[in-house]
Amino acid sequence: MKKLVSVKDVCFGYENELVLKNVNLDIYEGDYLGIVGPNGSGKSTLIKIMLNILKPSKGSIEMFGKNIDDFRDWGKIGYVRQKATSFNTGFPATVEEIVAANLFSRIGIFKPITRSHREMVYKALEIVEMEKFNRKLIGNLSGGQQQKVFIARALVNSPEILFLDEPTVGIDLDSQREFYGLMEKLNKEMHITIVMVSHDIGVITEKVNRFACMGDSRLICHTNNSHLEITDILKEVYGDKMNLLIHRH
Repeated sequence: MKKLVSVKDVCFGYENELVLKNVNLDIYEGDYLGIVGPNGSGKSTLIKIMLNILKPSKGSIEMFGKNIDDFRDWGKIGYVRQKATSFNTGFPATVEEIVAANLFSRIGIFKPITRSHREMVYKALEIVEMEKFNRKLIGNLSGGQQQKVFIARALVNSPEILFLDEPTVGIDLDSQREFYGLMEKLNKEMHITIVMVSHDIGVITEKVNRFACMGDSRLICHTNNSHLEITDILKEVYGDKMNLLIHRH
């Protein structure tokens, strides 16, 4: 199986606070990886290090076999940041413009959007079933609709791997159900590798095929093939009183 991302002995901290300590993690083609852990355990920090947004104090990251500092093919990577849907209702950009903005890394910021680029935007919006909203202002959409637009934005370059940071925060239950259905489609039908930070342990451990549990500056990674095994690992991080409840979406 093709290795897409390799995290080797990564450490990271702020002044005297150690956030990540000797973290090792490999992500393979076809993975649907959920990253869970207590607040402040470094989940979002780990994703940002993998995306070269933050630099580790120690260790290395490889992306598609290249050191992250030498990696240039960022069209292979999609990213939906935390709180991406926090938009002012008066924000003056259309759905189409939001999605097209992610093409600038490919075509250049000062070059015009061509017909073929618009077709790429439309295709991405079709995947998330938002093509009929392409002329709507992003700020006038619901949280769930905005989230779909930002997923389309991440998909417009046809990435091989998609990173999402707390993607279900601020959206209603119906939108969450649609979201997890979309993630399953992207992973199983479109063969996109997914890496997702989530606070919703009861759902994420049911949906993913691998999961990483963070706590005490470290990371434990196991396949999602045993409910009892997952419960034991999570209790190690959260404490003996923690019980894993599976919520059906």
